[in-house]
Amino acid sequence: MRARKNKLLSCTPSLPKRGGKRCVINLLPRLFNCTDRNTLCSQRGSALIITLLLITVLVGLTVDFVYEVYIDTSSFSNWSNAQKASLMARSGQTLSSLFLKEVNKVSHTTENGIELPVERDFGPNAFLLIKLEDENSKFNLNGIIYQNGMANDEELLSLKKLLEYLNINPTLGDVIADWIDPDNEPREGGSEGNSKNSFLWSIDELRLIEEIDDEIYKKITPYITIYGNSRINVNTAPLPVLVSMSDDMTEELAQRIIDYRISTPFEDESHIVRVSGLESIGQRLQGKKVTVKAEIFRVTATAMVNEIKRIIESVMDNSMKILYWKEQ
Repeated sequence: MRARKNKLLSCTPSLPKRGGKRCVINLLPRLFNCTDRNTLCSQRGSALIITLLLITVLVGLTVDFVYEVYIDTSSFSNWSNAQKASLMARSGQTLSSLFLKEVNKVSHTTENGIELPVERDFGPNAFLLIKLEDENSKFNLNGIIYQNGMANDEELLSLKKLLEYLNINPTLGDVIADWIDPDNEPREGGSEGNSKNSFLWSIDELRLIEEIDDEIYKKITPYITIYGNSRINVNTAPLPVLVSMSDDMTEELAQRIIDYRISTPFEDESHIVRVSGLESIGQRLQGKKVTVKAEIFRVTATAMVNEIKRIIESVMDNSMKILYWKEQ
């Protein structure tokens, strides 16, 4: 026990006696030395925190810079791909005109839709698709009104029959006629309220007619056009359009036309009377409602480069005159 006490005393600084008491003044330097060490530790800790903060800020700035570079690079890449795709789509339109020149050399056409193969290599992840559709296989909406503004009653009846066959209220035909004709006299209710009173420039205009909703629009667009002379290509027209050609045309007779043209395409419009049951109706259709050759085509050129797509849609006649052009 005594040895332990002596050991503890040996750790205590030797204090000079002054007036019989040990002086504590000599302890101050040692106490001050201990305080200096704590201060130095505190300063080192602060420096470490500041260093970590600076590193965090620098890392954040670096990440932000790399992200901005990535965004700029991606934007430029997308722009470059979009430009390339647009040029490819335009090239597709040019190629289609070469095909139309060949069409002019034949007496009749039998394909409603044609996809032209493009064998040229446009580079990795790039392709071009060209599709042509025969607009003469569809019913011409603008044909229900003559150029002088009067109604073409025969064509209007055909439109109503087409609508009825598609399970659409045939009075919609009167609404469309009021939209086109120049007068303000309604055929159906208030159909002249917001009418255009001019010929349709695009099928998309039908969406502006209040009575035509999305369901009706999608149902009728495959069978209608706004181009041509209202003559229907009996080699390519679908069943609903064939039914609409005459008030006397039944679904059965229209199907006979389709069955006949599969094995024996119509090379002349007069050949329609060769179809059983169309001897009389065919005579009336010749010269005004029947053709056997496409004269107007809808051309859709779709180009894609690295998932960037560009579509150019046009309508051309057989003289390569562009009647419609849309890029998207």
